[in-house]
Amino acid sequence: MKKNGIVSKRTNKRDAGSFLLFVFLLPYVCACLWGHVGEEADRLKGNKKEDEYLVETSVEWGVWELPLEEYLTYRLCLVMPGDYGIEARKAQAVLLRTELAALYAEQGAKRVAVNGDGLAKFYRDAAVPTELLQESRKAVKETAGEILTYRDEPIRAPYFRVSNGSTRDAGDEKCPYLSAVSCEQDREAPDYRSVVRVDKERYVEKLRSALEGDFEDNTLWEEGKFSFDGTGYMTSVSYIDVNGEKEKIDGETFRHLFGLPSASFEMDREEQAVFRVTGVGHGYGMSQYAAAYMAENGESYREILAAFFFQTELANFE
Repeated sequence: MKKNGIVSKRTNKRDAGSFLLFVFLLPYVCACLWGHVGEEADRLKGNKKEDEYLVETSVEWGVWELPLEEYLTYRLCLVMPGDYGIEARKAQAVLLRTELAALYAEQGAKRVAVNGDGLAKFYRDAAVPTELLQESRKAVKETAGEILTYRDEPIRAPYFRVSNGSTRDAGDEKCPYLSAVSCEQDREAPDYRSVVRVDKERYVEKLRSALEGDFEDNTLWEEGKFSFDGTGYMTSVSYIDVNGEKEKIDGETFRHLFGLPSASFEMDREEQAVFRVTGVGHGYGMSQYAAAYMAENGESYREILAAFFFQTELANFE
Protein backbone atom coordinates (compact mmCIF):
# COMPACT_ATOMS: atom_id res chain seq x y z
CA MET A 1 0.00 0.00 0.00
CA LYS A 2 2.85 2.32 0.81
CA LYS A 3 4.36 1.57 -2.53
CA ASN A 4 1.11 2.42 -4.17
CA GLY A 5 0.90 5.55 -2.09
CA ILE A 6 4.35 6.62 -3.18
CA VAL A 7 3.50 5.99 -6.83
CA SER A 8 0.34 7.96 -6.41
CA LYS A 9 2.20 10.88 -4.88
CA ARG A 10 4.77 10.85 -7.68
CA THR A 11 2.01 10.78 -10.27
CA ASN A 12 0.37 13.75 -8.63
CA LYS A 13 3.63 15.68 -8.71
CA ARG A 14 4.01 15.01 -12.43
CA ASP A 15 0.42 16.05 -13.04
CA ALA A 16 0.96 19.22 -11.05
CA GLY A 17 4.11 19.97 -13.03
CA SER A 18 2.32 19.38 -16.31
CA PHE A 19 -0.50 21.65 -15.23
CA LEU A 20 1.91 24.44 -14.27
CA LEU A 21 3.72 24.05 -17.60
CA PHE A 22 0.40 24.25 -19.44
CA VAL A 23 -0.58 27.40 -17.54
CA PHE A 24 2.82 28.91 -18.28
CA LEU A 25 2.62 28.14 -22.02
CA LEU A 26 -1.07 28.94 -22.50
CA PRO A 27 -0.57 32.63 -23.37
CA TYR A 28 1.99 31.69 -26.02
CA VAL A 29 -0.25 28.98 -27.50
CA CYS A 30 -3.18 31.38 -27.66
CA ALA A 31 -1.04 34.06 -29.24
CA CYS A 32 0.12 31.63 -31.93
CA LEU A 33 -3.37 30.34 -32.60
CA TRP A 34 -4.94 33.78 -32.76
CA GLY A 35 -2.04 34.95 -34.87
CA HIS A 36 -2.77 32.29 -37.48
CA VAL A 37 -6.48 33.04 -37.37
CA GLY A 38 -5.69 36.70 -37.80
CA GLU A 39 -3.41 35.95 -40.71
CA GLU A 40 -6.14 33.89 -42.38
CA ALA A 41 -8.69 36.65 -41.81
CA ASP A 42 -6.28 39.17 -43.29
CA ARG A 43 -5.78 36.84 -46.24
CA LEU A 44 -9.51 36.65 -46.89
CA LYS A 45 -9.68 40.43 -46.67
CA GLY A 46 -6.68 40.89 -48.95
CA ASN A 47 -3.92 43.39 -48.34
CA LYS A 48 -6.32 46.29 -48.27
CA LYS A 49 -5.60 49.82 -47.18
CA GLU A 50 -7.98 52.29 -45.73
CA ASP A 51 -10.25 54.16 -48.15
CA GLU A 52 -9.35 52.17 -51.28
CA TYR A 53 -11.51 50.48 -53.89
CA LEU A 54 -12.39 46.90 -52.97
CA VAL A 55 -13.84 43.89 -54.72
CA GLU A 56 -15.80 41.16 -52.92
CA THR A 57 -16.22 37.71 -54.39
CA SER A 58 -17.82 34.60 -52.93
CA VAL A 59 -15.66 31.51 -52.62
CA GLU A 60 -16.65 28.18 -51.11
CA TRP A 61 -15.21 29.02 -47.69
CA GLY A 62 -16.59 32.57 -47.44
CA VAL A 63 -16.30 36.04 -48.94
CA TRP A 64 -12.89 37.00 -50.28
CA GLU A 65 -12.27 40.74 -50.14
CA LEU A 66 -9.56 42.10 -52.42
CA PRO A 67 -8.09 45.47 -53.32
CA LEU A 68 -9.06 46.42 -56.88
CA GLU A 69 -5.59 46.08 -58.40
CA GLU A 70 -5.01 42.67 -56.81
CA TYR A 71 -8.34 41.42 -58.12
CA LEU A 72 -7.44 42.68 -61.60
CA THR A 73 -4.24 40.63 -61.58
CA TYR A 74 -6.15 37.41 -60.95
CA ARG A 75 -8.98 38.28 -63.31
CA LEU A 76 -6.50 39.04 -66.08
CA CYS A 77 -5.01 35.55 -65.72
CA LEU A 78 -8.47 34.09 -66.30
CA VAL A 79 -9.72 36.06 -69.30
CA MET A 80 -6.70 36.16 -71.65
CA PRO A 81 -4.56 33.32 -73.04
CA GLY A 82 -1.24 33.02 -71.25
CA ASP A 83 0.93 33.31 -74.37
CA TYR A 84 -0.34 36.75 -75.45
CA GLY A 85 2.19 39.59 -75.31
CA ILE A 86 2.53 42.16 -72.54
CA GLU A 87 1.06 45.08 -74.53
CA ALA A 88 -2.06 43.07 -75.33
CA ARG A 89 -2.24 42.12 -71.66
CA LYS A 90 -1.96 45.77 -70.65
CA ALA A 91 -4.82 46.69 -72.99
CA GLN A 92 -6.93 43.96 -71.40
CA ALA A 93 -6.04 45.19 -67.89
CA VAL A 94 -7.30 48.67 -68.77
CA LEU A 95 -10.59 47.22 -70.04
CA LEU A 96 -11.10 45.17 -66.89
CA ARG A 97 -10.39 48.19 -64.70
CA THR A 98 -12.78 50.28 -66.81
CA GLU A 99 -15.57 47.73 -66.28
CA LEU A 100 -15.16 48.01 -62.53
CA ALA A 101 -14.86 51.80 -62.58
CA ALA A 102 -18.25 51.93 -64.29
CA LEU A 103 -19.66 49.58 -61.65
CA TYR A 104 -18.29 51.68 -58.76
CA ALA A 105 -19.80 54.79 -60.36
CA GLU A 106 -23.15 53.09 -60.91
CA GLN A 107 -23.37 51.89 -57.31
CA GLY A 108 -21.86 55.01 -55.78
CA ALA A 109 -19.62 52.92 -53.54
CA LYS A 110 -15.99 51.88 -53.12
CA ARG A 111 -16.89 48.23 -52.63
CA VAL A 112 -18.58 46.03 -55.24
CA ALA A 113 -19.48 42.35 -55.39
CA VAL A 114 -18.55 40.34 -58.49
CA ASN A 115 -18.88 36.79 -59.76
CA GLY A 116 -16.00 34.78 -58.36
CA ASP A 117 -15.93 31.97 -60.94
CA GLY A 118 -12.40 30.63 -61.23
CA LEU A 119 -10.86 32.96 -58.65
CA ALA A 120 -10.56 30.45 -55.81
CA LYS A 121 -7.45 28.89 -57.35
CA PHE A 122 -5.59 32.17 -56.82
CA TYR A 123 -6.01 31.99 -53.06
CA ARG A 124 -2.44 31.67 -51.76
CA ASP A 125 -1.39 31.80 -55.46
CA ALA A 126 -1.99 28.05 -55.67
CA ALA A 127 -2.19 26.13 -58.96
CA VAL A 128 -1.32 29.21 -61.02
CA PRO A 129 1.63 29.26 -63.44
CA THR A 130 4.23 31.63 -62.00
CA GLU A 131 5.05 33.26 -65.32
CA LEU A 132 1.39 33.99 -66.08
CA LEU A 133 0.90 35.55 -62.66
CA GLN A 134 4.05 37.66 -63.03
CA GLU A 135 3.05 38.90 -66.49
CA SER A 136 -0.43 39.79 -65.29
CA ARG A 137 0.94 41.64 -62.24
CA LYS A 138 3.27 43.55 -64.54
CA ALA A 139 0.44 44.52 -66.89
CA VAL A 140 -1.75 45.72 -64.02
CA LYS A 141 1.10 47.61 -62.35
CA GLU A 142 2.25 49.34 -65.54
CA THR A 143 -1.29 50.56 -66.26
CA ALA A 144 -2.10 51.35 -62.62
CA GLY A 145 -5.28 53.41 -62.30
CA GLU A 146 -5.85 53.79 -66.05
CA ILE A 147 -9.34 53.47 -67.55
CA LEU A 148 -10.93 54.29 -70.90
CA THR A 149 -13.41 57.16 -70.96
CA TYR A 150 -15.76 58.81 -73.41
CA ARG A 151 -16.84 62.35 -72.52
CA ASP A 152 -15.23 61.89 -69.11
CA GLU A 153 -17.24 58.77 -68.25
CA PRO A 154 -16.03 55.14 -68.09
CA ILE A 155 -17.02 53.38 -71.29
CA ARG A 156 -18.65 50.03 -71.85
CA ALA A 157 -15.49 48.01 -72.38
CA PRO A 158 -16.38 44.74 -74.14
CA TYR A 159 -13.83 42.25 -75.40
CA PHE A 160 -13.93 38.77 -76.89
CA ARG A 161 -11.59 36.05 -78.17
CA VAL A 162 -11.64 36.07 -82.01
CA SER A 163 -13.68 38.04 -84.57
CA ASN A 164 -15.12 36.74 -87.85
CA GLY A 165 -12.76 39.12 -89.64
CA SER A 166 -14.33 42.28 -88.25
CA THR A 167 -15.65 43.56 -84.96
CA ARG A 168 -19.27 44.69 -84.77
CA ASP A 169 -20.80 48.14 -84.91
CA ALA A 170 -22.95 48.64 -81.82
CA GLY A 171 -25.24 51.00 -83.73
CA ASP A 172 -26.00 52.69 -80.44
CA GLU A 173 -25.92 56.43 -79.77
CA LYS A 174 -24.77 55.69 -76.23
CA CYS A 175 -21.73 53.78 -77.52
CA PRO A 176 -20.53 55.60 -80.66
CA TYR A 177 -17.00 54.43 -79.89
CA LEU A 178 -17.99 50.81 -80.70
CA SER A 179 -17.67 50.78 -84.49
CA ALA A 180 -16.72 47.96 -86.84
CA VAL A 181 -12.95 47.35 -87.07
CA SER A 182 -11.34 45.12 -89.69
CA CYS A 183 -9.43 42.20 -88.13
CA GLU A 184 -8.29 40.16 -91.11
CA GLN A 185 -5.52 38.61 -89.01
CA ASP A 186 -8.18 36.83 -86.93
CA ARG A 187 -8.82 34.49 -89.85
CA GLU A 188 -5.49 32.85 -88.98
CA ALA A 189 -6.54 32.03 -85.41
CA PRO A 190 -6.57 28.27 -84.60
CA ASP A 191 -10.17 28.45 -83.38
CA TYR A 192 -11.43 30.78 -86.14
CA ARG A 193 -13.59 28.08 -87.75
CA SER A 194 -15.78 25.51 -86.02
CA VAL A 195 -18.73 23.26 -86.83
CA VAL A 196 -21.65 22.53 -84.49
CA ARG A 197 -24.26 19.86 -85.28
CA VAL A 198 -27.68 19.72 -83.62
CA ASP A 199 -30.23 16.93 -84.13
CA LYS A 200 -33.52 18.08 -85.66
CA GLU A 201 -35.61 17.05 -82.64
CA ARG A 202 -33.30 18.82 -80.21
CA TYR A 203 -33.17 21.93 -82.44
CA VAL A 204 -36.96 22.20 -82.51
CA GLU A 205 -37.33 21.58 -78.78
CA LYS A 206 -34.65 24.13 -77.89
CA LEU A 207 -36.41 26.78 -79.96
CA ARG A 208 -39.79 25.91 -78.47
CA SER A 209 -38.36 26.30 -74.96
CA ALA A 210 -37.19 29.82 -75.83
CA LEU A 211 -40.52 30.95 -77.30
CA GLU A 212 -43.86 31.62 -75.64
CA GLY A 213 -46.35 30.91 -78.44
CA ASP A 214 -47.63 27.67 -79.98
CA PHE A 215 -45.51 26.68 -82.98
CA GLU A 216 -45.64 23.86 -85.51
CA ASP A 217 -42.51 21.72 -85.67
CA ASN A 218 -42.09 22.51 -89.36
CA THR A 219 -42.27 26.25 -88.66
CA LEU A 220 -39.41 26.02 -86.19
CA TRP A 221 -37.37 23.74 -88.43
CA GLU A 222 -37.72 25.52 -91.77
CA GLU A 223 -39.47 28.87 -91.55
CA GLY A 224 -37.37 31.03 -89.28
CA LYS A 225 -36.44 34.41 -90.76
CA PHE A 226 -32.82 35.15 -89.85
CA SER A 227 -31.36 38.68 -89.80
CA PHE A 228 -27.65 39.53 -89.82
CA ASP A 229 -25.74 42.78 -89.33
CA GLY A 230 -23.32 44.32 -91.82
CA THR A 231 -20.38 42.32 -90.48
CA GLY A 232 -22.09 38.94 -90.67
CA TYR A 233 -23.27 38.40 -87.10
CA MET A 234 -26.82 37.19 -86.54
CA THR A 235 -28.99 39.83 -84.88
CA SER A 236 -32.32 37.99 -84.63
CA VAL A 237 -34.58 35.23 -85.92
CA SER A 238 -38.37 35.48 -86.08
CA TYR A 239 -41.14 32.87 -86.23
CA ILE A 240 -44.92 33.04 -86.80
CA ASP A 241 -47.00 30.97 -84.38
CA VAL A 242 -50.28 29.12 -85.12
CA ASN A 243 -52.24 32.29 -84.26
CA GLY A 244 -50.28 34.43 -86.70
CA GLU A 245 -48.27 36.18 -83.97
CA LYS A 246 -44.59 36.93 -84.56
CA GLU A 247 -41.90 36.19 -81.97
CA LYS A 248 -38.20 36.98 -82.08
CA ILE A 249 -35.06 35.56 -80.52
CA ASP A 250 -32.01 37.81 -80.50
CA GLY A 251 -28.72 36.61 -81.95
CA GLU A 252 -26.77 36.17 -78.73
CA THR A 253 -29.62 34.25 -77.10
CA PHE A 254 -29.82 32.00 -80.16
CA ARG A 255 -26.09 31.24 -80.18
CA HIS A 256 -26.05 30.38 -76.47
CA LEU A 257 -29.15 28.23 -76.94
CA PHE A 258 -27.18 25.95 -79.26
CA GLY A 259 -23.71 26.42 -77.79
CA LEU A 260 -22.30 28.25 -80.83
CA PRO A 261 -18.88 29.90 -80.37
CA SER A 262 -20.22 33.06 -82.04
CA ALA A 263 -23.33 34.41 -83.79
CA SER A 264 -21.45 34.58 -87.10
CA PHE A 265 -22.46 31.41 -88.93
CA GLU A 266 -23.99 29.72 -91.93
CA MET A 267 -26.57 27.00 -91.31
CA ASP A 268 -27.60 23.97 -93.36
CA ARG A 269 -30.57 21.74 -92.56
CA GLU A 270 -30.14 18.09 -93.40
CA GLU A 271 -30.92 15.34 -90.92
CA GLN A 272 -29.35 17.79 -88.47
CA ALA A 273 -28.89 21.53 -88.22
CA VAL A 274 -25.26 22.12 -89.19
CA PHE A 275 -23.72 25.43 -88.10
CA ARG A 276 -20.47 26.54 -89.75
CA VAL A 277 -19.23 29.18 -87.34
CA THR A 278 -16.52 31.82 -87.67
CA GLY A 279 -14.99 33.57 -84.67
CA VAL A 280 -15.35 33.15 -80.92
CA GLY A 281 -17.37 35.55 -78.78
CA HIS A 282 -19.94 38.31 -79.21
CA GLY A 283 -17.86 40.44 -81.59
CA TYR A 284 -18.08 43.82 -79.82
CA GLY A 285 -15.06 45.86 -78.74
CA MET A 286 -11.55 44.41 -78.64
CA SER A 287 -10.62 41.16 -80.33
CA GLN A 288 -8.01 39.59 -78.04
CA TYR A 289 -6.42 37.69 -80.91
CA ALA A 290 -6.10 40.87 -82.98
CA ALA A 291 -4.71 42.72 -79.95
CA ALA A 292 -2.06 40.02 -79.51
CA TYR A 293 -1.16 40.27 -83.21
CA MET A 294 -0.80 44.05 -82.92
CA ALA A 295 1.37 43.67 -79.81
CA GLU A 296 3.64 41.21 -81.62
CA ASN A 297 4.07 43.79 -84.36
CA GLY A 298 5.25 46.49 -81.98
CA GLU A 299 2.07 48.40 -81.17
CA SER A 300 1.56 49.65 -77.62
CA TYR A 301 -1.49 49.06 -75.46
CA ARG A 302 -2.50 52.67 -76.04
CA GLU A 303 -2.45 52.12 -79.80
CA ILE A 304 -4.36 48.87 -79.45
CA LEU A 305 -7.11 50.50 -77.39
CA ALA A 306 -7.33 53.48 -79.77
CA ALA A 307 -7.82 51.07 -82.69
CA PHE A 308 -10.84 49.36 -81.13
CA PHE A 309 -12.50 52.19 -79.17
CA PHE A 310 -12.89 55.34 -81.27
CA GLN A 311 -12.62 58.81 -79.74
CA THR A 312 -11.97 57.48 -76.25
CA GLU A 313 -9.32 58.75 -73.85
CA LEU A 314 -7.22 57.20 -71.13
CA ALA A 315 -7.83 58.72 -67.72
CA ASN A 316 -6.82 58.01 -64.13
CA PHE A 317 -9.37 56.34 -61.90
CA GLU A 318 -9.11 57.69 -58.37
